[in-house]
Amino acid sequence: MKRKKPYLLAGLVLLLFLLCTACGDTEGQIAPQDDPNEGLGGDLTEDTVNDFSGFEGIWLGEANNDYDSMEIDAEGNWTLYLSGEVVDEGYLRYEPEWEAIYAYSNLDDSGSLIAMEEGQLYSAAYGYFNYGDGMEYLWYEDGGSPDGNPDSYWSWDSDLCQRNVSEFKGIWYYDGDLSSETYIVIDGNGNWSYYQRVPGVEPAEMDCGVFTYSMDEVSTYYADSTMYDGVSYRVFEVDEDALVWGDEGVYYMME
Repeated sequence: MKRKKPYLLAGLVLLLFLLCTACGDTEGQIAPQDDPNEGLGGDLTEDTVNDFSGFEGIWLGEANNDYDSMEIDAEGNWTLYLSGEVVDEGYLRYEPEWEAIYAYSNLDDSGSLIAMEEGQLYSAAYGYFNYGDGMEYLWYEDGGSPDGNPDSYWSWDSDLCQRNVSEFKGIWYYDGDLSSETYIVIDGNGNWSYYQRVPGVEPAEMDCGVFTYSMDEVSTYYADSTMYDGVSYRVFEVDEDALVWGDEGVYYMME
């Protein structure tokens, strides 16, 4: 008759001991945290890790980016745009487990790393963005608008007579001709697309981008391209419904 080897018996005893210990010590198990900012430790506090003011602003996608722009407020709420339409939105949150900030989508609850890299905004899900200098919707210095309309936004300097680019929303036709070869579509966020058409063919988008404000020229803006690197058109407002678009001529907004 064969005898059981001593080390096998010892192994079985040890296994039973571990099982009993795991079953009996439920108080020592770590429960999942509802708030990912709990237990930060060190010098970190919820206030410091939830300060998203450094991300605040309008960020323009690089030329090879799949998205036009991303807008983030001081609380970390963000909105992603493509061709003037909202394609995603969500919020920023610090994750202590990875010691990083993540952008979470309200559409599918997915999250991805987001960070500042040498002045650029980097999103693992959406690519690289550059700060849209001058795109903020700022008020006059006195806090009001010259026409008394509380819904009007203007630049910081009233002497420049600049309007909020959201007021340019519409379709602008070259020389006011509805059948013109070229026209420009501008949405309420300052995103624009330049189209060219020929008879019998669908209009082709030749360029697109976002408006910025001139810092020293009256009634002047710049249409910065997100399709072509380093391309920007000087846009001068000659009338409420007329824009001089670079060297392309005058475009009129038609109802």
